Amino acid sequence: MPATATHRAIVRHGTTCRIEEVPTPDPGEGELLLAPEHVSLCGTDIQILRGDRDDPSPVVGHEGAARVVAAGPGTDGFAPGDRVLVNPTHPGDPSFLLGHNVPGLFQQRVLIGASAVRGGLVSPLPADLPAARATLVEPFAVVRYALACLATSAPDTLVVHGDGLTGNLAALLAPRFLFPTVRVVVVHRTEAGLKWTQTHAPHAVSVLDSDPLDRHVTGTAALLVTTHRGGTVPAVEAAVTALGARLVAIHPLGGVPPRATTPLLPGVDLDGVRRANTGGPWPPATTTFTRPGLRVTLSGNRGVTNPQLLAAAEALRTDTTADPLLTHVLTLEPGVDHLNRIIGDRTRLVDDELVIRLVIDLGNDSTHQGAG
Repeated sequence: MPATATHRAIVRHGTTCRIEEVPTPDPGEGELLLAPEHVSLCGTDIQILRGDRDDPSPVVGHEGAARVVAAGPGTDGFAPGDRVLVNPTHPGDPSFLLGHNVPGLFQQRVLIGASAVRGGLVSPLPADLPAARATLVEPFAVVRYALACLATSAPDTLVVHGDGLTGNLAALLAPRFLFPTVRVVVVHRTEAGLKWTQTHAPHAVSVLDSDPLDRHVTGTAALLVTTHRGGTVPAVEAAVTALGARLVAIHPLGGVPPRATTPLLPGVDLDGVRRANTGGPWPPATTTFTRPGLRVTLSGNRGVTNPQLLAAAEALRTDTTADPLLTHVLTLEPGVDHLNRIIGDRTRLVDDELVIRLVIDLGNDSTHQGAG
C-alpha cells in the first residue's frame, strides 16, 4: 500500500467530531487492516465524546462488522474480503480496548493489533447478516449473558434501569432468555423514552424514575442497571431502598465509576463486581451481600467471549426482534451531524425524534444492506 494512502475517519476534537483524511497504516507482523461497514454509536462512545470519560482514543466505535483489507505476516486464516467481527474487550490485555484506548471503528480503515489477533478477538461473521443489524451483535450477546446471570436468582420481576438501547434490548429479550413469565419493569429518565418503550415493548411496564418502584414489582426482583456510569450507584440505591428484601440480584451492565460503592451495600465494590466478569466467563463470578432484611447476589460483566458473540451473530441472521432499536441509519456526513448534536445538546432528541441507536454507514459495505 502506498505510504500516501489515506482514509476518512470521524475524529474527535474536544467535544466535537469532524470527518478527516488520516493516514492508512500498513499491517505489520500479526496485524489486520479492516474496512468497517456500519458502526453504531453506543452510550459509552457518547460519554467519551462528551468528555465524561477520559478514554484517549481519537476515534471511538466498537460495535460493527468489517471486512479484511490486508493481512500482515503471521495472520494465517485471514484473507482480504473476509467478513469479520472484532471483540472489543481483550480479557488478558488491558492495552487493547477497541475505541477506548486504541482507535475504533468509526473510520474507513482500522488496524487491529497483533495482541488482539493473536488473542482470537477477530472472528468470522456470517456473510448474510445485514450490515446495520450486525452492529447489534455485541449488545445482544452482552444482554443475553447478563440475563443468564440474573436467571440463577429466579426473580419474578426484572427491573431494567435505563432506557437506551441496552435497556430496551433487555426488555425485548427477557421473556426469551430469562423466563417467559417474568414481569419486566423499565425505569426511564424521560417521557420520550417511556413512550418509545411503551410502543415497541408493550409487554413491559414503563415507569419514570420518579415513580415509586415498589408499586410495580411483583414478588422477588432482579435489577439490571444499563445507565451511564453516573447513574449506576443511584439506580442501585433506589432499588435497595424501594424493594428491600424483595431485591435478590443486581447486575451492573452500563458504566460503573472506578471503585464505586454505596453505604447501602457496605464493602461491595460495584466496579470490581463488574470487572470480575471481563470477557464473559461462565459460571460468572458473584458477590453475595447479606444483612438483616437483605440478601442480594451481585454480578456484572464487561464484554463477552468470542463464542458468545458468534452465537449472537448467528441468531441475528434471522432474528428481527431488535431491528426497531436501529432508529437512525445514516451515511457519513448526516451521521456525523446527528452525532455532534447528540454530544453537544446532551440529548437523544434530534429534530424531535428520539435516537435509540445511531448507525453510521462508513461506505465500505458493497451491498449496503439495511436492518431488514
